[in-house]
Amino acid sequence: MSIRTRILILNGTCLDVVEHHRAWLASLEAEIIADPSHRHIDPDRMGDVLAGAQGVIVPTSAPIRPCHMETSPDLQVISIAASGYESVDLDAATRCGIVVTNAPIREGTEVVADLTWGLILAVTRQVPYHNRLLQAGRYERGMGVAVWGKTLGIVGLGRIGKAVARRARGFEMNVLATETAPDHHFVRTHGIELVSLDDLLRRADIVSLHLRIDPQTKGIIGVRELSLMKPSAYLINTARRELVDELALQEALLSGRIAGAAVDDPPTVKDSPLLKRPNFVCTPHLGNRAIEGADAVFRCAVENALAVLQGRRIEYVLNPQVYNGPLRARRPVG
Repeated sequence: MSIRTRILILNGTCLDVVEHHRAWLASLEAEIIADPSHRHIDPDRMGDVLAGAQGVIVPTSAPIRPCHMETSPDLQVISIAASGYESVDLDAATRCGIVVTNAPIREGTEVVADLTWGLILAVTRQVPYHNRLLQAGRYERGMGVAVWGKTLGIVGLGRIGKAVARRARGFEMNVLATETAPDHHFVRTHGIELVSLDDLLRRADIVSLHLRIDPQTKGIIGVRELSLMKPSAYLINTARRELVDELALQEALLSGRIAGAAVDDPPTVKDSPLLKRPNFVCTPHLGNRAIEGADAVFRCAVENALAVLQGRRIEYVLNPQVYNGPLRARRPVG
């Protein structure tokens, strides 16, 4: 492969860790472009940025649209440095002969599961709230609730949902799950009870969301669903914010309809009344922001892009049908 092969990094987390990998990147037969100014690109400039690039590494919220694919004839591979891929138009990429890959690797899965449990414990024991009180010079002690022995409801038993379920065993929890395509061996091995979403909401003490966003899952937790939950129950969302109706959640928390919530996205409303509530915790989408996960996902994304450009078939291809038609990248042999 010519050294002129160019791979752009447009993923902010990857840009944050790129210095850890300079020696490795220098050994590759490609030019890796890691320009800090590419962290936030105006869509009108995307065509200019992509000019001459054969590969691009993007976040889940990929900034590349079908028009960019069509007007960037050198682009051969879009490598998503994450497991999620809902913002990439796979049909458009396939029409353009562009291979799209993702990085659903163990390290990335486990760090999100870690954060999920961090949020569960933070909101049930009111950890951030009491920390804020102490920082303000107020020594006050509220009363949280234990998670040990409670019932955990997992909505979406994919890679991350499974990792969350494995951790629940250490707390001796009863685990319920709703999943459209369950891994029955995993379910049996871990003693998980498969139930409907409504049944899960009625029975769980903690409801944790682990779904991809699509037309069927967008707003899956709204007024009706929150009304099914126990008044003592907690909602946890380390997936996509669009899964939950934010105004419905705010009303449920302010009215005491549910006991609390922890989400990996801040409220969209500035100065939301939830931000000062002891029963609400939020983080600025930190799910993959652990160095071990970020490093591993970055390397996987780069390796995926290089493999496609070198004509090697890889595991994590999201649009395998692209190989049935015109292909911009070198076609794999065999």
